[in-house]
Amino acid sequence: MPTPIVLDTDIGTDVDDAIALALALASPEIDLCAVTVVSGDVQLRARIAGHLLHLAGRDALPVAAGVREPILRQRNFLWLGHEGRGIVEKDEPPPVSSLHAVDLLIDTVLRERPHVVAIGPLSNLAVAIMKTPEIIPAIAHLTVMGGALGGSDDPTVPSVEYNLTSDAEAALVVLGAGIPTTLVPLDVTWHTFLTTADLDCLRTAASPLVQTVCDAIEIWWPVQRQFFADTRSYRPDIVSFLHDPLALTSVFNRSFLRFERRALRPVIVDDQLRFVEDPTASPLEVAVDVDRVRFVDFLVDRLLAFV
Repeated sequence: MPTPIVLDTDIGTDVDDAIALALALASPEIDLCAVTVVSGDVQLRARIAGHLLHLAGRDALPVAAGVREPILRQRNFLWLGHEGRGIVEKDEPPPVSSLHAVDLLIDTVLRERPHVVAIGPLSNLAVAIMKTPEIIPAIAHLTVMGGALGGSDDPTVPSVEYNLTSDAEAALVVLGAGIPTTLVPLDVTWHTFLTTADLDCLRTAASPLVQTVCDAIEIWWPVQRQFFADTRSYRPDIVSFLHDPLALTSVFNRSFLRFERRALRPVIVDDQLRFVEDPTASPLEVAVDVDRVRFVDFLVDRLLAFV
């Protein structure tokens, strides 16, 4: 049976959220119940998600705009200005639920008892837990793309991960709630990416959804290059990292990843979300290694097969 999931996302900035949504729609192992969006201009982010769903023929699937700011309003979410380009037009009507994303998340969890996949800041989920703690036992499992554990031998891996640190207080609420959790951290996702050759391959897809995602990759690619302009080790043929698609894939195909159970406690150190070893902490399942080549081949083949 397909796994019911709620996808909680900050779609629109880094293109990997859009790739993850396309992968969810292309995967029969996934029963996508709802999409909730978080961070900044959540109406625009919801319109982006809604348009991609429309291209896949999934207009009836609910999309809701959620929390705009970190829960304590002491931080800032990333906004680069290119969000929505290549995907939505300014005068396009928003296919967005009248519900707030927090309420859609609560209603869907209590009704469907789904797997929640969080590929953005955890603000929506934190507010939902604080508002209705009854959702905690109703979440079958939580998969989070986030965290930097510092265990990689690769010096190019950033030491700070955006999703969890951008609203670190929300991350403490969610990761401390006792929900069975799989963490797919930056240390692993950093090694998964699409290249210009992969993009050329995806351009042969028949799906309007995949073609629109390719357009978004073309827009994101030069933005991403600016981030790494001073990093000599950055490969210039990388058009997108696959942080979020890898986390999503771990829900229904674990063969690309190796996992460990680790007793880790999330803490805020120097204003950053960190994990420390603590034998008294509830164990997390943590992805520690990935077969990049097999995963990328799988992703490309799955998207090419989508009609």
